[in-house]
Amino acid sequence: MMFLAIGVVFALWGLSVAAEDEVKELKGDAGCLSCAFKGEGCTAAVKIGDDVLALKASEKADDATKKLIASFKNASKTTKVAVKGVVKGKAVIADSVAKVEEKKD
Repeated sequence: MMFLAIGVVFALWGLSVAAEDEVKELKGDAGCLSCAFKGEGCTAAVKIGDDVLALKASEKADDATKKLIASFKNASKTTKVAVKGVVKGKAVIADSVAKVEEKKD
């Protein structure tokens, strides 16, 4: 009976971990952590709401996504982006990143 209870706990814990790894579409502004967002370290970052997170390519990301993410390093101006990825700690691990066109009146 005790092993059954332990198994249920591990199964539920596994579900909660899987929920954290869910790929989501996030919209925000991408740029350099240091140059655009006044953070520490020169790396690609994305601001989503009030949070500034490092922006990294996942293993699934294609070359265009990797190049776009690399272009944000040293970028003092931000670019509106849509990111499909997973938030892990203080980073977004992106499967894809695309620039979002701003509507002009």
